[in-house]
Amino acid sequence: MAMASTTDEVNRSSLLGSLWHSWRKKRRRDRARALSNVRFRLTREGAHYIGILLFIFVGAMLRDINLLILLAGAMIGLLVLQWRFNTRTLIGLTAARSLPRATFVGTETAVALRLFNPKRWLGSWLILVEDPLRKLAPSPMRLTEKGQTVIDEIRPSNSSSSQYRLTFHQRGKYAVGPSTISTRFPLGLGRGLRTLDNEGQITVYPLLGALTPRTQYLFQQEMHGNAQMSRKVGMHEADFYGLRPWSTGDSKRWIHWRTTARLGELSVRQFERQQRRQICLLLDLFGTEQRSEDLDQHLELAISFVATLANATARYGSDRLAVAVAGNESFALPSVQSTVLVENLLERLAVVAPSPQPNLLEAVAGIAIPLVNNPHLVVVSTRGDQSDSIRKQLRDHSVGTLFTRMQVKWLDVSHSDLEPYFTWI
Repeated sequence: MAMASTTDEVNRSSLLGSLWHSWRKKRRRDRARALSNVRFRLTREGAHYIGILLFIFVGAMLRDINLLILLAGAMIGLLVLQWRFNTRTLIGLTAARSLPRATFVGTETAVALRLFNPKRWLGSWLILVEDPLRKLAPSPMRLTEKGQTVIDEIRPSNSSSSQYRLTFHQRGKYAVGPSTISTRFPLGLGRGLRTLDNEGQITVYPLLGALTPRTQYLFQQEMHGNAQMSRKVGMHEADFYGLRPWSTGDSKRWIHWRTTARLGELSVRQFERQQRRQICLLLDLFGTEQRSEDLDQHLELAISFVATLANATARYGSDRLAVAVAGNESFALPSVQSTVLVENLLERLAVVAPSPQPNLLEAVAGIAIPLVNNPHLVVVSTRGDQSDSIRKQLRDHSVGTLFTRMQVKWLDVSHSDLEPYFTWI
């Protein structure tokens, strides 16, 4: 009996799975068919043309003038030719879009489009390609702007390419497309339209600014906490800049044999010891549901500062940056050194949003290990100093003892605390 019930359950699940698969397949087929259909709309000139046509046709019927009836028939033929030409030239066209994966706010981005015409005998002329834009995150919205370009001619069994440029003024993740191709060739009386299934996405990183020389004062205190670590840095991580005589304790690997043979005494390579800087940063994105223009500007300023600092720190291999972010989501990157890690941080910063209750505890816990080596925390926030409140909340937390001995520098963006260290370009 148990085996029979098990068999029935398996058969029932397989039947439901096959029905679900068939429904999904039919839905995809219907969607592809709907997108491949060509719509036809009269233009303003076509509406005027129809008005004139009706006037001639009614006059010919009332006056019984055969010549006007022939003229109306010829005009109807031109309208049918416009409809037929518009629909046939767009059927079968496919488009390939070359869209960069990411860009920065305020940077002009080139988007390349290539249209393919598989038809053997009929070409396509004056094809207008329009790509609508939608913002997916952090606040979804449909934009009124579109990416547009015109392709003069696509010969049969051939392809043609063109491009347009986009400039985004807000960070976030955007959807580009699906493309709408249309043409009014040859008479302009109507317009054929067809929507393609080629939607793409692009991430817009925060706007990068410029760090002032005073930014180094933020990191000076981190250098004190890193002094012991710098003495442990191996010589293979330093820069070679000269030779010196052998001294007790030098490694045999440092011996420069050519100079030793020439001078007749041991000479070793001299290295310049590097001084590493560890920077621990907490981004506190506090924001209420009732957003204002000033609050939005403060949020973007704080996010841009962190993005600029990470981008500048990645240029120097000896610097180490630990970033924790508390907003609508809390995340931490304990080490942001390479270009790949910086891009990962920029992608997270592009879609992060403020929160009325950012989880600072979870964010600080994510960079606990870097804070052990460097107990100096720089907090970039959109509100006043909350250090005492965080210490009270961390009293019973696992990182509570760590935060009690930590030196915190709180930078309130709303009170222009970032002005000495950062400027927007």
